[in-house]
Amino acid sequence: MEKREESASGFRKVRGGGAASGLYEVPCANHRPGARRCPPPCGAAGARFPRCAETVNKILHLHFKDDKTRVSSDALLLMAEMLNVFVREAAARSARQAQAEELDRVDIEHVEKVLPQLLLDF
Repeated sequence: MEKREESASGFRKVRGGGAASGLYEVPCANHRPGARRCPPPCGAAGARFPRCAETVNKILHLHFKDDKTRVSSDALLLMAEMLNVFVREAAARSARQAQAEELDRVDIEHVEKVLPQLLLDF
């Protein structure tokens, strides 16, 4: 039976005999330490989607040459989900890198080490 221990940062270490044993689970962006469950992700049943869509829309428009370029709501939802997956994967890989180095804290160096392969994978 796997047991999950939560640290003050919100990362949960999986203990037990399962395949995920010893790895860290990455909390959601709005995780509160001690909370039983995280709020639903951006876009889940309309939860907080307008705020996420607005942020993603602003990020996209920073790189558009034409200010009149419009993005559909479906494209914003897809982009928000892709960013969510990308950030979670970066955090998980960085945590595994720190664990491989027998450290209990993830630093920017761990993110830098996993970033090249992460970018190739996406």
